Amino acid sequence: MLSLTNRFPQTSQSLWNRFEKPFTALFLTLGLAAAALAPAHGLEASRLTQASAATVARLEGAISQRFPNGVYLYGQSQQPDQIGSAYMVFEVTENQVVGAFYMPHSSFDCFYGEVQAQELALNVIDSYEQTVHPYSVALQTNASVAATGGEAIAPLNLEGFHQLSALSENDQRILNTCKIGSERVN
Repeated sequence: MLSLTNRFPQTSQSLWNRFEKPFTALFLTLGLAAAALAPAHGLEASRLTQASAATVARLEGAISQRFPNGVYLYGQSQQPDQIGSAYMVFEVTENQVVGAFYMPHSSFDCFYGEVQAQELALNVIDSYEQTVHPYSVALQTNASVAATGGEAIAPLNLEGFHQLSALSENDQRILNTCKIGSERVN
């Protein structure tokens, strides 16, 4: 029995000696292969970063085409000046937004912010307390799509609002007040 117990350590030791060099060579080869592939992986990551930047640039271009510089009026109602309905009048200049939320024959709250990929990201200024509150309005695209310059551009809507065509004198007055106020803030 003693001789069997003594044989196992010798057998396992000789087994390790037998495979030590091949295992070392295998691990060394794998290490060198991983080191050689690292620059190629870095190159691929660089390509992905460049592709992501190009996608963001195209998306920003599409946003500005979908929401070009101009003055807009949206309402919860499809008709202007409806009591109990909220409206927003705003101006877009280079994806920067300034405007107001209001209800007819009531006060209004100015806002400023920017057009982003999925939303209008706004800061609303409470007209009574003069405090600023972040607020966003989701952008929605209609099912119909128009193509301009080889890119498909879907008409834009604001979630919960309908675009109205004509600004009233009161809409323009509210917008002008908020534009003056935003110039003081910036």
